[in-house]
Amino acid sequence: MADFTGKWRLVEIDEESFVKFFEAMGAPDGRAALQIFNVGEHEMVDKGDVVILRIPDPAAEGGQRDIEFKVGEEGVGVGPFGIPVKKFVTREGNKLIFEETAPNGQKHTTVRELQGDKMLFSKRHHGTGVTARAVLMREKSKL
Repeated sequence: MADFTGKWRLVEIDEESFVKFFEAMGAPDGRAALQIFNVGEHEMVDKGDVVILRIPDPAAEGGQRDIEFKVGEEGVGVGPFGIPVKKFVTREGNKLIFEETAPNGQKHTTVRELQGDKMLFSKRHHGTGVTARAVLMREKSKL
């Protein structure tokens, strides 16, 4: 089973695809949404049946917030925009797949696919097929 644990740094992003994705999801300003989303670095803790995303959050104690998901169960995660989103997480080989539904009913799929220390990240809007893409690299341990 692929292990997603580590600190991940954004190394490549198709900004226009993210702007189009956020607009398809109903964001009033896709460029502003991109700036909130484009945090550059986050951490993941992969415990097999539980995955924790540790994201920067200036309003949280310690400057970061954990979002926990149980694989195979529906849960609710509050994303970087402060909007609660229903998420159903599955694993398929080297992929974590999140089927997500926003409060406005918009649905999308987020896929995190491991290729060694590289993660291919995509978000596909179900209604339009608009797909946003990015690449992240796992930071090497300093030990």
